Amino acid sequence: MRWWTAGRILAALVGLGAAAVVMASGCGAVDGYDCHEFLTCDIINEDGTNNGACYGTCVEVNSSDFEEQPFIVWMGPAPEQPSCEGVMLADGGSAGLREYERLVAEPDRAVRCGPCACTEPACVLPVGLTVTTGWMCDDGPGETVTPFRAPPAWDGACVAPGAVAPEAFGSFEIAPVTTRPCDVALAPVPRDGDLPGGGQSAVVCSGGSEPTLCPGKNTFCMPAASQLPPGSRRCVVSKMEGDYAMCPSDGGAPGRAFSERFTFWKVSEDERRCTPCACTEIAPSACEAIVSTFEDDACAHLVDAAAVAENGVCHAAEPGSALGSMRAEWRVNVPGSCVPSGGELAGELAIERRTLCCMPEEQ
Repeated sequence: MRWWTAGRILAALVGLGAAAVVMASGCGAVDGYDCHEFLTCDIINEDGTNNGACYGTCVEVNSSDFEEQPFIVWMGPAPEQPSCEGVMLADGGSAGLREYERLVAEPDRAVRCGPCACTEPACVLPVGLTVTTGWMCDDGPGETVTPFRAPPAWDGACVAPGAVAPEAFGSFEIAPVTTRPCDVALAPVPRDGDLPGGGQSAVVCSGGSEPTLCPGKNTFCMPAASQLPPGSRRCVVSKMEGDYAMCPSDGGAPGRAFSERFTFWKVSEDERRCTPCACTEIAPSACEAIVSTFEDDACAHLVDAAAVAENGVCHAAEPGSALGSMRAEWRVNVPGSCVPSGGELAGELAIERRTLCCMPEEQ
């Protein structure tokens, strides 16, 4: 029978008379005991166990620096934090715990954002030609328009996107040279409000202590050390921010001493963020290409060659000529430059210190 179950059963036995309660609690029959006194037998052993309703250990909280109730606290690496509701006792029972607060080891107050970086600007060759049957790129009603496009990321090598017969080859427009602007290449991920993972943490769970099953003021019944799951301790938690709290004395009961001291922090607010990265052009690009057109599909028989920059250019075709391939090369290829900005840490971290005093694991 578990400590919290035993308390409920003994309470139910009150209606059966004092004798039944005495036998259930293990207390001796003493004249003058009322019902509550029967349920909280005042025989407490040196290790904190008693012969009454508390099936675990009776512990005393006798310091005004700490919360009035003791807690069950899990301590371990932050990525392994359990939920209080999922904490099971060693014998398979559930402690019925609820989360009180989550704490972390001292956070890194000097968090830095990674550097921002920019891609390099570049000159980009034309995407190809637009061929029309009309004179000087007339694409009005009655004219036939034939696209003659280069492959994506064209490097200027000879390409044959198709074939345009002489009757359809009246003129052609070369698409303009373009520039690829610099862009953000590397940006620090904005903080999501969590402190860096991997450090030690504590999950403080309430509901693991019962104030009515042990005699004495400020005395609580808690699971015994042997009942707790790995990583869990019985602790008291300081009420306020600060490092002032000292662990309470054991009151002459070494088996119930909150003697091991730990310091954690509660994050009340973390607004730290990395400002967005940006790239600013400080020198423009200068780009101009020579585009050559050919009758055959191997760039052997030249039709025409023209210089083209940011505005594109239209050329009339030689009478009777056809279009089978094209090639391009740079006449001017001077990419500009830019500088990154941003990636600065902004916002504040607000934390509160918590002192935990815990019973040794073996007790």
